[in-house]
Amino acid sequence: MKTVARFERKENELDTQPCVIDAIHEIPADEYNAFTKNMLRDYEFIRNNQDMMCVDSNGLTHCMLVMGTDLPDGVLINSEGSSYGRYTAILPNAREFVNGRIREMADEIIKEGTSQTENGVWVVDWDEISRRFGSAVTSNNGVGELLYTELLERGEVDQCIATEDDIEMIYHLEHCPRCQSGGIDGFMSLFSLMGCNLEDVHLFHADEDHDLATVVELNQNTLTEQGKQDWSDVLSAKVERIYTGYYGLQIGLSGCDADRLRDFSFMLAGQCSCKDYDKWVRQDETEQAQSDSHAGMEM
Repeated sequence: MKTVARFERKENELDTQPCVIDAIHEIPADEYNAFTKNMLRDYEFIRNNQDMMCVDSNGLTHCMLVMGTDLPDGVLINSEGSSYGRYTAILPNAREFVNGRIREMADEIIKEGTSQTENGVWVVDWDEISRRFGSAVTSNNGVGELLYTELLERGEVDQCIATEDDIEMIYHLEHCPRCQSGGIDGFMSLFSLMGCNLEDVHLFHADEDHDLATVVELNQNTLTEQGKQDWSDVLSAKVERIYTGYYGLQIGLSGCDADRLRDFSFMLAGQCSCKDYDKWVRQDETEQAQSDSHAGMEM
């Protein structure tokens, strides 16, 4: 097994320092090879991360890792405020190390999310991820991008969006025990029921009266990711009763505010602003074209 190492002459003990990788930067292989031969030059990617590289009061070195595309090893850098590699160390098999750590992060996030979500929606912010794993993970420090890519490839994840503040995921319900049983108490949630592709339904609160609206179509793809997040309280409501009543097919719900349920129904029926409707309801290409055309006529 081949790797690389730095051999010191007649050293009594190994001089190692604890460090944490707070940023990852990947460059093409030819640029990486040139970089390793000229590490005392100024580099923009080092300058962009120079504020976070230091040795803290606990003796922990905060550094960045530079890797070359498709190359196994990497270089750890602590520039201590400079834009060149003031302190450097080779990290053999860096790619294998990083990929393994990213998989561990994804495993834990998915395990927590699928076990606790009651409607398939799960949001975790970057600060929480950083605290949990003991190193900086942001939307733009290289680590966050690798984690996002890993989550996208997981079979449990249906949709995933990385924002400046967090990662927002929608899991396939078959991987979410509480969604399968309808929640922690064994009930069926509205979001679980939406897997049946509902048509011409009326949602009403089981305990309070409110105005009803006909929801022409309702399934788990009706809402956008933002819609699922903003209406998560309604989506996780408990299904109490399904029957044919005065208004047709009626679904009685509990566990959410009656006014929120009313607003949700009227929103789906199109009785809200165009801006909110576009934000919350997913549209196919035909609907989007009609919406754009309507907006253009209003201008």
